[in-house]
Amino acid sequence: MTESIIILVMAEEKWEEADFMRSQIESRGHIARILDMGLLEKARGACDIAREEVILASGRSLEEVALISDRGKRMPVMVDGARHKVRELFSNGELCGVISVGGTTGTRMATSIMKSLPFGIPKFAVSSTAALPGLASRYIGTADITLMHSVVEIAGLNNMMKNVLARAAGAICGMVEGSMDVPITFAGEGEKSLIAMTHFGPCEECAVNVRKQLEQKGYQVIGFSAAGIGDRAMEEIIKTQNIFSAVIDLSPGGVGEELLGFARAAGPTRLEAAGKKGIPQVIAPCGVNFGSPLKRKYKPEYDSRKKYDYDAARTFLRLSHEELIMVADTMAEKLNRAHGPVKVLIPLGGWSSVDKRGTYFYDGEADRVFVTQLKKHLRQDIEVKEVDADLETPGFAGAVVDALMEIL
Repeated sequence: MTESIIILVMAEEKWEEADFMRSQIESRGHIARILDMGLLEKARGACDIAREEVILASGRSLEEVALISDRGKRMPVMVDGARHKVRELFSNGELCGVISVGGTTGTRMATSIMKSLPFGIPKFAVSSTAALPGLASRYIGTADITLMHSVVEIAGLNNMMKNVLARAAGAICGMVEGSMDVPITFAGEGEKSLIAMTHFGPCEECAVNVRKQLEQKGYQVIGFSAAGIGDRAMEEIIKTQNIFSAVIDLSPGGVGEELLGFARAAGPTRLEAAGKKGIPQVIAPCGVNFGSPLKRKYKPEYDSRKKYDYDAARTFLRLSHEELIMVADTMAEKLNRAHGPVKVLIPLGGWSSVDKRGTYFYDGEADRVFVTQLKKHLRQDIEVKEVDADLETPGFAGAVVDALMEIL
């Protein structure tokens, strides 16, 4: 079977629009197949992957699911079955991209299905509810999904709707062609493998220096913004795909932000995926000693702490000694479970561009509380190296690269 672009649709509602999209995709030289993820009513037209096939892929019987009359209870069955189908198609070389068309329910189901596919597989969702507050972030999550707001209701093939669908068809075809031009190199392929690295504004200069030094050695460095979503995405990709051969975690502050309920919370499994995979890790502490409290959870006692107004949207708050101890214990627990080599580097002159030694935001005593607690609980084979420089100096970046070379 030739690779196809799969169209996800609730065919009981939007089959006509999906069929038009199929014709538009095929007019551009690609094969398109409609997958019906409908719930209760009959499909309005023929589908290449029928609802019955999707249900069976979920492991449930047609008779069993026929007894489920609740729309909400049917959804998990269809999503689970469709996930199995698209992963099967991808594994068999029969899927090169996926696109959906729908409203709230259809987009929610389709994007959940898209998230089961690896990074780099084109994923495109056309939705009439893309702009509703809070929905876009839920639809996309940590996946590389492109979301298009249809503006007009997806209800019939008027000229405006045809224009939307034609543009979407052109977009997914272009994405498929682009992904073929620049394929992703997986760990173990080629002379040098890919290195994952967390970025954060206060350690950007360090990240640039590290990347340049590694690129001179022939490596590619893939950056992830450590603002709560990018670092979650990095963990997910490490967990599910064999892309990276090492991780440089310059900014693991999302661990503490998760514990404290702050804005950059990166999920309960932050700092765990690389360890479980046995991938070498170099850890630096940018952003670990301060947090970004949410305005709605701001406490009066925060007024007595050191603050740094980073920009109009973010104010950093120094963590207390008790909070630093809690973060150190949690990070040590996570790193102790690592199956691969780990090195921790501590810059004595300050952990970021905003708390260099000599500045108001610097607090060497508090930083020492964290380092002492971390050393106390880390496994003996995990080295904690203190570097007499601040994190933003080229010397510290060089120490990070040297540490990585030692464990690769």
